[in-house]
Amino acid sequence: MAVMDAELERALRGLEEAAEFARTYRFELTDDYLALIARVEAHPQNQSGSDKSHVWRGLQAYKNVFKNVRLAPRQP
Repeated sequence: MAVMDAELERALRGLEEAAEFARTYRFELTDDYLALIARVEAHPQNQSGSDKSHVWRGLQAYKNVFKNVRLAPRQP
């Protein structure tokens, strides 16, 4: 039977601890923050059916930045 790499085991343990913390963590949204969300959601450009075609142009531009990226070798 193969033994798990110590770094991988440490990383998985860290993920398990983070997941446990996330299950127990509670946070409060202030009234000011909720009011800000309501104001942003009320903008005409955030309404259902509004033109959001600008998002596709931005997404394509983002993809174009990375289309010729090559992985650089690790330096010791």
